[in-house]
Amino acid sequence: MMNKKSFLALSLGLLLIPFSSLFSQSEEATNIFENYKQGVVTFVSYDENKEEIDQGSGFIIGEKILVTSYGLVCQAKEAEGRDFKGKKVKLDGILAVDKNFGIALVQINRKDPVLTLGNSDRVEKKNKLYAIGGNEASEISVSEGELFNFHEFKSQRLIEATLSIPDEYNGAPVFDSTGQVIGMIVFLDVGRKIVVPSNVIKILPKTRAVKKFKDWQKEDYFSSYEGANLASEIFYSMNETGKAEKFLNKVIELKPDDLHAHLLLASVYTHQRAYSSALRTYQKIVELDPNRDDAHFGLGLVNLKMSKWKEAIPHLEKSVQLNMDNKEAYLHIGTAYQELREFDKAVQAYKQYLETSPNRPWDAYNQLGLSQMETEEFADAVHSFTKALEGYRDDIAITYKLAQAYEKAGQIDQAATTYEKLAELSPEDAKRYYNMVIMMYNTAKMPDKAAEIARRMIERNPDDTEALYNLGFMYVQMEKYDEAIEAFGRVIEKNPGMEYAHLQIGYSYTQLKQYSKAAEAYKNMLEIFPDKEDAWFGLGIAYLQLKKYSEAIDPLRKVIELNPNRGYAYYNLAISYLNLRDNYSAREVYNQLNKVDPELAQKLKQYIK
Repeated sequence: MMNKKSFLALSLGLLLIPFSSLFSQSEEATNIFENYKQGVVTFVSYDENKEEIDQGSGFIIGEKILVTSYGLVCQAKEAEGRDFKGKKVKLDGILAVDKNFGIALVQINRKDPVLTLGNSDRVEKKNKLYAIGGNEASEISVSEGELFNFHEFKSQRLIEATLSIPDEYNGAPVFDSTGQVIGMIVFLDVGRKIVVPSNVIKILPKTRAVKKFKDWQKEDYFSSYEGANLASEIFYSMNETGKAEKFLNKVIELKPDDLHAHLLLASVYTHQRAYSSALRTYQKIVELDPNRDDAHFGLGLVNLKMSKWKEAIPHLEKSVQLNMDNKEAYLHIGTAYQELREFDKAVQAYKQYLETSPNRPWDAYNQLGLSQMETEEFADAVHSFTKALEGYRDDIAITYKLAQAYEKAGQIDQAATTYEKLAELSPEDAKRYYNMVIMMYNTAKMPDKAAEIARRMIERNPDDTEALYNLGFMYVQMEKYDEAIEAFGRVIEKNPGMEYAHLQIGYSYTQLKQYSKAAEAYKNMLEIFPDKEDAWFGLGIAYLQLKKYSEAIDPLRKVIELNPNRGYAYYNLAISYLNLRDNYSAREVYNQLNKVDPELAQKLKQYIK
C-alpha cells in the first residue's frame, strides 16, 4: 500500500510537467504563437470592491490601443493585465465601443508590438485558424482549428470556428495562416463563442478621449438590447433555439416593437413545435404591422403544421398579395386545398406556383399530378408526373402514379411500359407489377397482350403457377381452348390444389364440345374438392350434353344441396327429368324453381306437361 509521503512525492512530480506539454500542436500553430504572442494581453476585471468579475484576453491594434470583448469590461471599475512574460500591463480605461458586435477599445499605458488586422472577407470555410489567448492561470497559449461556418449579422460575416478554448480566450485574436488577425473571439454564453471579423474592428474610431473604468456607465452587456440582439441572432443562426429564445425574449422586453425579433422568436417557436406560441407571436406582429407579408406567411405555415387547413389559406393568400416574391405560398395553398379535398383549387394553386418558374419544381409537379388524378384529368396528370420524374428520376412512388395515370387516360401500352419499368426498378416486386399489366390488359379486353406478359413471366420463372394460370385464362378469353387446357394442365402438375385450374379445364373441354373429357376433368376435381358446387354443376351439364340424363341427376341435386338458390341447377335438373319422361319429378322441380327464380321458372314452364 502506498504511504502518504510517497503519494505526495508522486503528486509533486506530476506538477512539474509543463501544462503545454499535455497537448500537441502543429508547427504552424507554434510559429504563429512565437511570432505574435507579444501582441496579446490577458487581464482581470474588478468591481468597486476589487472583487474579480471576469478574466479574458485582448490584443494590440495600435499605439497604446488594445481591443477586447466589451462584455469583459462593461462592468469593470478597474482592470489589470499581463503580457506573455507575466509582466503587468496597466489598463487605463475605455476609448470606444461597438455594442452591436461586443467590441471595446481599451487604452494601455505602454507600447507593445501591434498585430496586423487582415481582410476577414477573404477567409473561407475549412481555412486553418489560430487563436492566442489566456487560460485560467493567465498563461498565454495557442489553439488551432478551422473555419466551420459563417453567420450573417448586420451585413457582416461572423465566423464560427472549431477552436477548443477556455472562456478566458474571450477577446483573444484569431489569425489566419499568414499571421494576420481576421477576427476577435466573443463568448456569447458558457462554452459558446463567435469570431467578430477584423473588418468590423478596423472601422472603430481610435482617437477618442479615454474614459476611466470607474467613470464608465456599468451594464451587463448581454442584458442590454445590443448584447441580447447579437446573441439572439447568432444562436438563431446556429439553430440553438433554446438560447435564441432566451435572448429574443430579452430583446423584445427591451424593445417591444422590434418586429425582426418577433419574427425570429415566432420561427424559434415553430421549430420547437410550440405552435400556439408561434401563432400568438405572429399575430402580435400583424397587430403591430398588418402589412408584414412574412408574418402572414408564417401564420399560414404554422396553421398548416397544426392541420388548420382553412385557417392557413387566407394568410398565405395575403402574403402573396403583399409580396409577389412569396411564391412558395402557392405551394402551401395547394397542400391546404389537397387536405381539404378541394382538388380543383389545389390544381389551380400548384399551377400558379409552377408559373413562377421555381428552381426545384418537381415536388409541385408531383402534388399537381396527384390532385389531377382526383379531378380525373388523367392526361394532364401524365404530364405532371413525367415532369416530376425529371427531378426524381426512377422514383418508384412517382413512376407508379405515372403508370396509373397512363392507365386511367386509356394509354394502355404506355402504362404497360411504365409498369415494366417499375419491375426493373424493384425486382422484388416485379411479379406484382407484371400482374397489374395482365389485369389491365384483361380489363381493356386485350387478352393477346396480357398473354404475352404472362409468357414472359413464365420465361423468367417456369414454376410460376400464377403466371401459368393467367396465361391459360387469357387463352380462354381468346377462345384458344387447346392452349388453355395445356396451360392449366401445367398448373395442376405443379399445384394439384389450384381448384380454378380444374374448373377452367372442364370449361375449356365443354367449349370444345369434348364433354366426356369435361366430365372427367370435373370428376378429378371433385376427388380433391368434394363440396365444390361449380364442379358438380359442370359435371351435370357435361352428362346432359352427353345425353346421360340419369347420370346428370345426382350431380345437379348435389348442387342444390350445396346451394339451394342456384336456379340453373333446378332448371337443368328438370330438363334431365323431362328427357327421362319423368314429368312428375320435373313438375316438382319446377315448383321449387318458381320459389327461387320465377323468371327462369317461366321459361321452364313451356316444357312442363
